[in-house]
Amino acid sequence: MTMTRHINRWMLLLLTVLLTSCGSKEEEVVIEEDCYLDIYVYAPDRPIVTRAEVGDIEAADAEKEVKSLKIWVFRYGDAAGAKAVGYLNPDAAFLNMNGQQKFQLMLNREFANNPGSVDVYVVANEGDCVTTTLGENTTRAELDAAVIGTDYFGASSPLTSEVPSTGLPMSAMLKNQPVSGKFPTLRVGTEEQMATLQLTRAVSKVRFVICRIKEEGNSTKTLKSIDNISLDAGQIPKESWLIARTSPGYSYVTDAISYGGVAEADVATKIPQVEDPLKYVYETQSAQDYENLIDEAIGNRKLYEFARTYYRESDKQLKGTIQYTYTDGNTDTQTTAEFSMAAPGDFLRNHSWIVYIYFMDSKIHVLTVTHIGMKKWISDGVNETVTFYNW
Repeated sequence: MTMTRHINRWMLLLLTVLLTSCGSKEEEVVIEEDCYLDIYVYAPDRPIVTRAEVGDIEAADAEKEVKSLKIWVFRYGDAAGAKAVGYLNPDAAFLNMNGQQKFQLMLNREFANNPGSVDVYVVANEGDCVTTTLGENTTRAELDAAVIGTDYFGASSPLTSEVPSTGLPMSAMLKNQPVSGKFPTLRVGTEEQMATLQLTRAVSKVRFVICRIKEEGNSTKTLKSIDNISLDAGQIPKESWLIARTSPGYSYVTDAISYGGVAEADVATKIPQVEDPLKYVYETQSAQDYENLIDEAIGNRKLYEFARTYYRESDKQLKGTIQYTYTDGNTDTQTTAEFSMAAPGDFLRNHSWIVYIYFMDSKIHVLTVTHIGMKKWISDGVNETVTFYNW
């Protein structure tokens, strides 16, 4: 009888140790079962709903699709070369369908027995464009140093005019995030507020759209050809960071980027004539309304989308030149028009730049849109300003 009591006591003690919470620091316990960490990821263009309803526009399906996804969790404060305490390479089908998804990473036993704050990295669609192979054993230092290589989204021909089959590269990162919850499931964030990661495209986009005013019978000057459209040298970086940095510190491609032009034989068939080119100048509408205006005009043959290109992000103020020839009677004259972004930083990742070109009043005019202005809204009696971009 005495022996039976001793055995029962030992079994009870062992059971108590095995069933304790992996989130508790007060009890001296060792976790022997699997422990998971919940992470909430949002796809691009599907942010958590806010009051700023005039914000981002809807990107094309290919621009927002997540083809591949990798998630790393590192203990905050560990050496940069330390391995992740959790890693996942999940299927992103549900994320694409719903715009958000909760993922569960199995934690290693060491972290499960002594949880703390974490750094979380998410990478999507790195394909072959990232120079470092990313996987379970990738360290935080390697993620921080990962770059989009010279051969992808750059200035060399052929330019990237379509979304690659592997998708546009995206990333998200959170630093020094608390971990809360109880065994067997923890989550990133506090008990009151979960932490979320919003994927952001690591590249940006340029669109050139063109039209000309309808020629009247007494027109003295007509557009003969667009001879070349180019971006100046020293503006697109040779490589760009996969994970965003506050100060990129890039080195830049030294050659200008030439797009070619519209030959005289193609002007009549490619560049539409419109009654009022000023109709397509940005005014005060919302980002989505302006993008709809441009896309509908392209679809209705009121604007010609001459080029669409995806580039590595740049912290430069992008500038360029249009060379064109106009005819005045029997005389041809070649001249130029310059265009520029408003400020450095307007072409950092996940920005879009529309370069609107139109021929009117006997010359080429160029208007560009990167930030679709600023829109004010009022809430709780306080005026606030919301910045939003094309996509």
